[in-house]
Amino acid sequence: MQTFDFPFHLVEDQYPQSSTVIQFGGGYQFATKPNGPDQITFKLTFKAMWFYERSPGVVDRDYEAHRLYEPFYYPHARRGLVVVRFAKPLQIPKGVEGGNGQLEQVNLEFTLQP
Repeated sequence: MQTFDFPFHLVEDQYPQSSTVIQFGGGYQFATKPNGPDQITFKLTFKAMWFYERSPGVVDRDYEAHRLYEPFYYPHARRGLVVVRFAKPLQIPKGVEGGNGQLEQVNLEFTLQP
């Protein structure tokens, strides 16, 4: 399995609603125990990114090799090395005029694989 090797980004952890919460009278709530582990979404933000070709006319095809189904390792800042997959299709923003391959802010989403 490959490791995601783009270290300069911010990451936000988004936990799912994994319990059913029932509201009783008098402000009392009951929550059910989840059936399994939470499938956390990691939202990555790259303030800037540069797009380079491996050689003239040869584009890096790493995303196409994984798409939404193939898992890979992600070195999470707080959780350590975790197994994830892409949660959404990749969207490459438009380039910055005169930026020599610089792109506008790039956002990625990964889903933790239990």
